[in-house]
Amino acid sequence: EGGEEGQYVTIDKDCKLIKEHFRLSHLRYADMSPILIPRGYTKSFLDGHIDAVGQLGDIRRAYLNIVKNTSNNQSESATITICEGTGHAGVGSVVGAGNARVAAELGADVVLVANGGLGRAFDELELNRSLCLVSDLTT
Repeated sequence: EGGEEGQYVTIDKDCKLIKEHFRLSHLRYADMSPILIPRGYTKSFLDGHIDAVGQLGDIRRAYLNIVKNTSNNQSESATITICEGTGHAGVGSVVGAGNARVAAELGADVVLVANGGLGRAFDELELNRSLCLVSDLTT
């Protein structure tokens, strides 16, 4: 969790590391981690207390804020924005925010990273690639 302009913001654990390591002081933690899925979140979503459209809107707004703040902070516009997704392409699907769907919503290109090995690694890569294709993403 990280403070922001006197506010206490709950964030994904990787955000603090990435923000400090890459000196991204121009970015807000809230934009770097627009949704979290803590214990009980899935049940709240399935019970109708969390809106899928609003959730994707929060992600879009955060992404646009990052692009805007990065462009405003540099003498030249950034040529790349990295959106890190946790786990496989389907993580978050149960709440309508799977990694592949979010990438498609943002119009992002996707790089799939596989574990080493042959059989299982290839199978997992193909499952992730297939989900990206169903989401109209090219990999």
